[in-house]
Amino acid sequence: MNTKLYISILTLTLSFSVNAQLFEGQIFCDELINESIFTLKYKTKKLTWYDTYYIEEKTQTKEIDDKEYFEFEQRWDKSDTHKLYLREENGIVYQFEECCEEDTIRYNPEFKKSHKWKTADGKSEYEIISFKGKLNTPYCNYKNLMVIEAKMHYGNYRFYYFKGHGYIGATKDGNLISYLTPE
Repeated sequence: MNTKLYISILTLTLSFSVNAQLFEGQIFCDELINESIFTLKYKTKKLTWYDTYYIEEKTQTKEIDDKEYFEFEQRWDKSDTHKLYLREENGIVYQFEECCEEDTIRYNPEFKKSHKWKTADGKSEYEIISFKGKLNTPYCNYKNLMVIEAKMHYGNYRFYYFKGHGYIGATKDGNLISYLTPE
């Protein structure tokens, strides 16, 4: 093969590979303008949580009380699998709470900053802190995030949501404890 042709093909191949990686990284870190801030469209996510991680995957649909929910499995590294049942109706995202056999609102696009609500069992309280939050992770420097403060019986957290990606991370006492990672 002609040396110049070989170098040209190699250069084009490397250039395409680098651009493809940049594009993937941009999608991973970029806001998806036309999507919901609390989207249920994703199939699989990998998230760190302190010194471990879990894979969250939409596995199937399940009918509960004549309503269709998406089942999300959270498979923890070296631990159990937990299931979440989420559905969207008129832009509002609900989570079925098995404890009390009723829904908790996880997101309502009508909620404004400072809006507070409780889980169905009354044990946890959420408050929208901001829609302009920032979160720096090892992979991305996010901005324009919805930040929800969660007061739970086991601690207080701030959860961060990104348009088109949904949940992307959490802090406790100002320290990063959870974040979205590339697959």
